[in-house]
Amino acid sequence: MQLRRSGRVPDDAEFAVTCTEGGMEPYVRRGGTMFFSREPPSNGEAGLFRVGGELVCRQYIADSEGNVYLFALDRARRDLDIPISRRDAPGLECLGKLLLPAALPLP
Repeated sequence: MQLRRSGRVPDDAEFAVTCTEGGMEPYVRRGGTMFFSREPPSNGEAGLFRVGGELVCRQYIADSEGNVYLFALDRARRDLDIPISRRDAPGLECLGKLLLPAALPLP
């Protein structure tokens, strides 16, 4: 199935997901559509991940030790941050990179 293109769908979008939580504000509002490519995010970019059977969209940061941090973009919602130890990081499943018009600030 292909995305129908309109003025607001990025050219490199491969799939879309509806945002169901508030941790992505102010970049994506709850109920808004998030567009993704299937490539993995680079450090500092946001992506869609499967964590413990749940899909979450978070900003991806990996440190030099191999630990991964999935940060909510809304820093008032730090309770939604997900730290993943180096030991558990290989089991993290990334489904794609969130397509945004500008780079995200680091938390």
